[in-house]
Amino acid sequence: MRFLAFTLFCLTSVAAWAQPKQNSPYSRYGIGDLLSQSLVHQTAMGSQFAAFNDPYHLNIQNPASFAFLRTTAFETGLFAKYSHLKSSTATKDNWSGNLSYLALGFPLKSPINEVLDREKNPWKYGMGFSLTPYSIVGYNIESSETVPDLGDVATKFQGSGGTYRVQWSNAVRYKNTAAGATLGWMFGKSTYENTTTFSDSLLPTFQNNIRQDLGISGFVWNVGVQQNIPLAYSPNNKDIMTRWVTLGLTAESNHRLRTTSDEFFIRSEGRLSNGNYSNADTLLQETDVKQNLTLPGSITFGIQYVDVDKWKLGAQIGYESWSGYKNEARPETFRNTISLSAGFEYIPDYASYNKYLKRVRYRLGGYYRQDPRVIDGTGINDIGVSFGFGLPIVLPRQQTSFVNSAFEFGKLGGGSAIEETYFRISLGFTLNDNSWFYKRRFE
Repeated sequence: MRFLAFTLFCLTSVAAWAQPKQNSPYSRYGIGDLLSQSLVHQTAMGSQFAAFNDPYHLNIQNPASFAFLRTTAFETGLFAKYSHLKSSTATKDNWSGNLSYLALGFPLKSPINEVLDREKNPWKYGMGFSLTPYSIVGYNIESSETVPDLGDVATKFQGSGGTYRVQWSNAVRYKNTAAGATLGWMFGKSTYENTTTFSDSLLPTFQNNIRQDLGISGFVWNVGVQQNIPLAYSPNNKDIMTRWVTLGLTAESNHRLRTTSDEFFIRSEGRLSNGNYSNADTLLQETDVKQNLTLPGSITFGIQYVDVDKWKLGAQIGYESWSGYKNEARPETFRNTISLSAGFEYIPDYASYNKYLKRVRYRLGGYYRQDPRVIDGTGINDIGVSFGFGLPIVLPRQQTSFVNSAFEFGKLGGGSAIEETYFRISLGFTLNDNSWFYKRRFE
């Protein structure tokens, strides 16, 4: 358990500095750009999670999957993203990237003990912890125009920050049926700033500076179930399935969070190099304002076909009730959304010893996601394809771990005022260890 304590310490420490950077105009709205909570091996398959379970890999979005783990898994991931932004008047290229997640999951009884004890207990239990970025605020936009009687008016919009989720998951399985629940804490802080500069040859230049610092915190949760439906068993052991279909469902209700905001409205002759304002006049100053934020409920259903150590094919559909989103500090109206995805994984020959490429896990997927934000009366959508690889690595004591990769090509906001075409590269590391909770014996 000392390793668990050290791991959790690392999760907390990383949260203090790991703030993703980006320049996305759409992150001005809501609580920012929402990030996928899928791990890299799921991302390559179109971000499957409702019916996904694996004895070696984690699935932090459906807590029921932890009951199917057969080894302890520690996972971490990184990403880099290239974006090409295009409007009717300008284009912009941008690179961003950072830490994607840290996660730890384990069965609560070692499979080795079960073999040594020669017991066939139909009950299985799993537990997990994770830390993930949930949303990113990051934009830097400038516009200018000439207004009669005011002269030249230049406006600069800037924002930074985001939110995180730290979670604790528990799951129980009886034979082929599993259920789980996740309790989490969301936290984070974002800054929104507008600077409008008025210039006229007859009047002195002056600025209006509006800044809001918004902190978010509160409990979040979700529940999930998964059901394996057997299709075939091993000819040597009728207790071991070789082919099955998994049905999965995850759900959560609205989450009511707390916000704490500081807001300033300052009129000045400009901002100095040290960050202070010249001849400033404070028109508004509100600090430590407590208000409420409501995030939407959701439900996702998925189905997956598994041919053990050979194929995984799945699809899912999700619904989120974003029309119930309420942010008293930054009021906005969003739309309900639907998401669709599908993908597969293929292993040519998992037991091949002389041809490594046959043991590689090849993954491919696609997705369509409606974005809840409505810009100038137009809803924006995210559509793309993904692929990737799972590279097995044998560590000491014959422990098999994995290096996973995912590549995504997509477009956000096609046909809207600003289109974003992106390419995202993700790299994940899965470290497995089946000796946790192992009781050593002397015969």
